[in-house]
Amino acid sequence: MVKRWIQIGLAGFLAVSCVFPNDLDYPRVVGNILTFDVEDAKEVNINPTTREVSIVLQEWADMSHVKVNECKLSEMATCTDIGEYLDLTKPVKAVLHTYQDYEWTITATQPIERYVYCTGQVQEARLNLETRSVFVYLPESQPLSEVTIEDMKLEAEPSRIVSTTGYETDVQHLTLSTRAVSFPITLDCVMERSFYVEVGESEVVEWHFKALQLRVDTSVSEVDPHCYSARVRGVFASDGSQVTVEYRKVGDENWIPAVGATVSGVGITANLTGLTPGTAYECRVRDGEEVSAPKSFTTAEAIQPDNLDFDDWHANGKVWNPWKEGGVQVWDSANKATASFTGSATTPEENFVAVSGAGKKACRMESSYAVVKFAAGSVFVGQFVKLQGMGAELAWGLPFTGKPVSMKGYAAYKSTPVTDADDSHASLMGQPDNGHILVALTDWDDQFHVVSSTSTYVDFDKDPAIIAYGRYNLTESTDGYVSFDLPLEYRNSRTPKYLVIVASSSSLGDYFTGGRGSTLWVDEFELVYD
Repeated sequence: MVKRWIQIGLAGFLAVSCVFPNDLDYPRVVGNILTFDVEDAKEVNINPTTREVSIVLQEWADMSHVKVNECKLSEMATCTDIGEYLDLTKPVKAVLHTYQDYEWTITATQPIERYVYCTGQVQEARLNLETRSVFVYLPESQPLSEVTIEDMKLEAEPSRIVSTTGYETDVQHLTLSTRAVSFPITLDCVMERSFYVEVGESEVVEWHFKALQLRVDTSVSEVDPHCYSARVRGVFASDGSQVTVEYRKVGDENWIPAVGATVSGVGITANLTGLTPGTAYECRVRDGEEVSAPKSFTTAEAIQPDNLDFDDWHANGKVWNPWKEGGVQVWDSANKATASFTGSATTPEENFVAVSGAGKKACRMESSYAVVKFAAGSVFVGQFVKLQGMGAELAWGLPFTGKPVSMKGYAAYKSTPVTDADDSHASLMGQPDNGHILVALTDWDDQFHVVSSTSTYVDFDKDPAIIAYGRYNLTESTDGYVSFDLPLEYRNSRTPKYLVIVASSSSLGDYFTGGRGSTLWVDEFELVYD
């Protein structure tokens, strides 16, 4: 009987205990820094994914005593580590408190622009910050006894170069003299000179200046060929009064002088236009009667990948594929990951197209909730690889060697408020969703495998393999289709190996963040060449 009463009492206790909430089971409220501004900031970047605030300060800012103008935190978040002033000479750790603690890191950099420009300079000056030394390089034809320094900046603003000391020679004497500095200035630089820079009310620092002569042979130093044009750079040894660039098709007899070449110091730059794509040429520098050895180059082909107009599709069960059945596959989508639950998120559009006509279609992408996770509609150049964890693995990139200057096309967008977000983007809930279209040229050794479940993504800002990049953001709903011409910003002149094009109805879809119902239509893409 006693045992029976114990069982009843225990059951009652358990039943009552379920009525009272566990006071340790707090809701999860992410602590984010939404806006951040400091005095003398040139740039402020907030990364909620890594919980970092990166600041670029103006040259004149005092990094040890930076005034905080504004710091806006997400709802319910508090922080005692961010005061009126911050010492940003080292990273600042700031803990944001909600029901949980979230540690943010605030860092600052202060780039200082330093330069020396001399008349006839062969290459950029070399500066050694540890020894405060400057080396400038001049052609052999430039006498070191008369070097004209056009401009110079050696320390942070508002510093100024006040004087220079050095040996000056005449026929019989060698004299050490000090002169006030105002640019441009012509100096005797046969021997090393000192320049004195006033960096504060009472501080003056000394820099050492050395002019060196280099042998310059008339030659073509670089050719950057495109489809219909090429940029040629060369050097020469004379005064430049008779220098030009010449070019011709390989096999032709006559050389054609370039129009509008630019001469600077001992360098010459020319833009060759009106060239034929996929054709072998050669160019040379002519300096009076002297000509350089010819340099060969081949213009690029004006490549247009298949199905940029999005007219070709075929269905495989519930999955729509953006290429003709049995045809060449350029595009793919994540439809294989979502079709079983919600149908294809990326589909052909026949009624709402940018260019009408028989067989014309567009690409329609819609964001939705796919049973367990938010999924953006998207299309990309590459292949869907497989489902992986709670996300998908995608192989981005198409083998490609062209050098387009832009991509044009048509886009229409319907933006809805953000309905789903991961922890790092919780502050975006309720704000308008954004779509985007991006293009990149890379020289990856292979396709890049994007894996959303492990947050493996391309860093378009820092990846050293990115040759050119452009991004078109759709920040609000459009009234039908709008035309765009997305320029590609080249970071170097290397030859691409891969082309990447991505379009998505929610730009943060990789982070399972966006608005259900946001829809992006794209049509009639075309790569533009010069």
